[in-house]
Amino acid sequence: MTTRVLASSMALPQSMARPFLHSAKRSLHTTHQLSHAKYPTPFQPFAPHSRGHTRFPSAFRSLSTSTSIPPKASSSLWTKAAIGGTVALATSATLLNQIAKAPVMMENSSISSSGNVVADLKDKDSRIGVAKKSSADLMLSMLVFKLCTLSLLVDMAPKLISLAEMMHLTPPVYWFVRNTFFAHFCGGESAEDCIGTMNSLKSAGIGSILDLSIEADLDDSMLQNQTPDEIRTLFNKSADNIAQQISTCIETAANMSKSFTAIKITAMSSPLLLQQVSSTLVALEKSFKNMVQDKDGKLTKDEFKQLVKMLPNPTPSSNPAELEKMVDQLFNEADKDKDGRVDWVDFACTISLNRDETRALFMSETSGSEKVIPGFEKEDLEDYKRVLVRMENLCDQAAKTHTRLMIDAEQTYFQPAIDSVALHLQEQYNNTPHVDGPLIFNTYQMYLKDAYSRLQQDYTRAQRNGYVLAVKLVRGAYMVSERKRALELGLEDPICDGIEATHQSYNAGVDLMLEQMNQRKGSNLSLQTSPVVLFVASHNKNSVIRTCERMQELELEPQSGLVMFGQLMGMCDQISYTLGQYGYGIYKYVPYGPIHHVIPYLIRRAQENASVLGGVSVEMNLLWEELKSRFVAQKERAQIQTSVPSTIVPAGPATTV
Repeated sequence: MTTRVLASSMALPQSMARPFLHSAKRSLHTTHQLSHAKYPTPFQPFAPHSRGHTRFPSAFRSLSTSTSIPPKASSSLWTKAAIGGTVALATSATLLNQIAKAPVMMENSSISSSGNVVADLKDKDSRIGVAKKSSADLMLSMLVFKLCTLSLLVDMAPKLISLAEMMHLTPPVYWFVRNTFFAHFCGGESAEDCIGTMNSLKSAGIGSILDLSIEADLDDSMLQNQTPDEIRTLFNKSADNIAQQISTCIETAANMSKSFTAIKITAMSSPLLLQQVSSTLVALEKSFKNMVQDKDGKLTKDEFKQLVKMLPNPTPSSNPAELEKMVDQLFNEADKDKDGRVDWVDFACTISLNRDETRALFMSETSGSEKVIPGFEKEDLEDYKRVLVRMENLCDQAAKTHTRLMIDAEQTYFQPAIDSVALHLQEQYNNTPHVDGPLIFNTYQMYLKDAYSRLQQDYTRAQRNGYVLAVKLVRGAYMVSERKRALELGLEDPICDGIEATHQSYNAGVDLMLEQMNQRKGSNLSLQTSPVVLFVASHNKNSVIRTCERMQELELEPQSGLVMFGQLMGMCDQISYTLGQYGYGIYKYVPYGPIHHVIPYLIRRAQENASVLGGVSVEMNLLWEELKSRFVAQKERAQIQTSVPSTIVPAGPATTV
């Protein structure tokens, strides 16, 4: 396996290590000089403001514009944090240097399997996931997992990094991050850097999901000293730049057959715009449900007309006669079964921001309209159209290069807009059979209370419109921030009540997709004919085992491509490598990007590992047992070599001259 961190350049330069402690102390003694200073810092995402104000992405600003050294009352805490971080950095640097100098030990080729994937997944002592890794990679993994168990370090990591940036100590901090967490969880700083990792994974039967790890959130600091036009220009310029980078990502992923490229829709637009779109879509659905008088989930033509009149701009032509004509046309289009009634699925497909014919219905005459269904200014609708064009261009490239796209789920205040874009793209690109299966996958966070009902609804939509619903199921990655936001804004908690409820939701989603495949099993079920394709993205071993058992019950072949599995790079390798050995469709998320862009992602990975100490403990035990067995084998080979006497070559007969 390619080792990314054991080059000679890993060693902390002496010129950096010697003055490091002195530099930290000097910085702490000069905080009064820094309190009014402003230093540029790299991109970092932000959660919504506690008072509900919107925030613009920090990609266009410096964090330190509102950052200063804490007051004297808390200076002792920051002093201890800085010294503690320094000690941790110096200790880890020493360990990394020892890893770099470690003797090369042979990979363990004696690991055997039971011949049954479920049995090997259940076997806590199985070392399939570590047997093919180099000893240096094993030691790096042990170091990273050990750091993840230091909860205080993980919890204070964002503050320590911010403090280091203010004190101009980013070189040693970034060196430490690059050679520990970054090396373990990421493929490199560019798409090309990931090729070695992708090849290494391929040799173990594991595919790759190449992920440009740049994301954005909301932040209100951009409102200062910026006009709306200036802000819009900045966002569009950034989105165009990121779209170009994702194009490069697709091009690189195409080097490996059946690869994926991950996309975050928030990187394709202004997060504020996506939040506005989500708010409008939620309000529209709520109005639809309130309009259904007989509670059968369908609108009559009169109710349909009333709901259209509630839109921000129901009469684009300012002509009542034109309104009647337009309503008749839209209702006839939405009433697909011609029963004189329209449900939410058909309504949402017909009257949509994704359609040029109906987008103008959502345009407000004035900014800040108080209508029940919020509208958009003309420029906002034009920007949303640009989002669709960017995504369609990337989809066209992916289709030509046979690279599938994985649209990531994000925060709930973005998700309705993300789902709208994803379903629109699936209808365009998943509607024709393809040898590699559907092109566009959408992600469902099953820890959300409404996730299962949305999955059912989207399956119905796919069936009616004739395309394959390709879904990736995850539990979710924003639980802490989502619950905090709901509490601060007085909203209902969107997360399931307890871990067991989340497990039930996840299993129900898997069962729903497998059942749709099972119903088609008698009609030559294949990747080209199945109505759904399932991607089980989970670090939960029980979920993976349960899915494998269900596949065996339904006689779904591991190589069929109908069911695939995925884990993040650097996590749950014992699951990934076991599935790869048995020929299952297994993939690793391979994130990449400049280190200062990737730090938010790395912090989440550290926190995720810290929150599941039991799983980390199992992985560390496997790593230790593998290293120990290699050391013993190396020692035995050395003893054998030293115990065998040198061969004595007898002198030949004397030659007579």
